[in-house]
Amino acid sequence: MATACAPSGQGARWGDGLTPLYARPDRDEWPDVFHEQDAEVQAMYRYAVANREVLRWMPCFCGCVNGGHESNYDCYVRSVQPDGRVRLDTMSFG
Repeated sequence: MATACAPSGQGARWGDGLTPLYARPDRDEWPDVFHEQDAEVQAMYRYAVANREVLRWMPCFCGCVNGGHESNYDCYVRSVQPDGRVRLDTMSFG
């Protein structure tokens, strides 16, 4: 989970600002850029979406709190919509 907060060394990331990224994990639908990530990164996002109750108790110690994150879960998921869509946080996208 530590890679969630690793700096990418690049400027704007997918999902920042005006480019939100949504997934439908209940249908196994993920954005194209998600599929471009390593299998390990994909697995971490899948785990986070399915295990909010576990990750919400895990803090992140790399400065994410300064970005509004309250737990490790926030490093992967920005929000969950009523229709089941999940807005991804792209923090661990390389």
